[in-house]
Amino acid sequence: MFLLRETDRSVTDICFDVGFMSLGTFSRTFHEIIGETPSSYREGHGPMVAPNCVQMWAMRPRVATGTETPADSPMQSSSFGEAGAAAAP
Repeated sequence: MFLLRETDRSVTDICFDVGFMSLGTFSRTFHEIIGETPSSYREGHGPMVAPNCVQMWAMRPRVATGTETPADSPMQSSSFGEAGAAAAP
């Protein structure tokens, strides 16, 4: 689905790239799963947009704000909101 939405490659090229040996089998299987042909799917859907939570994560500051430099900061940045270990006194 990504290749159909995000590239201009032909449906036939995509069919072979994802492992099908027959365009007919690819189109039939795609239609059974999605409910429309690969060509009509491409026409009816624009580029994929990342969910808001992913966009917010990507825009998150990488370093704590303030006057401290990252080396001076007692807390390390964490990726999942977990508290970092405090520096030893």
